[in-house]
Amino acid sequence: MAKKQAAVDNLIDSLVWMRRKAKRHEPVDALIDALVKMRRKAKKKVLKRKKAKKNKKPRRPAKR
Repeated sequence: MAKKQAAVDNLIDSLVWMRRKAKRHEPVDALIDALVKMRRKAKKKVLKRKKAKKNKKPRRPAKR
């Protein structure tokens, strides 16, 4: 089954389509670049939180 796309991914796809149709690409390019950069930052942040949460699991006491 295909993975569900996020709203940001749909927005980026539509902006790329707009870029192909636009006569002047610079404004659309800048917007696409900013959104992709924000998306990458957000993904890194989520991964960092998941790793931190995973590492915070309580340890079992050592057997003697």
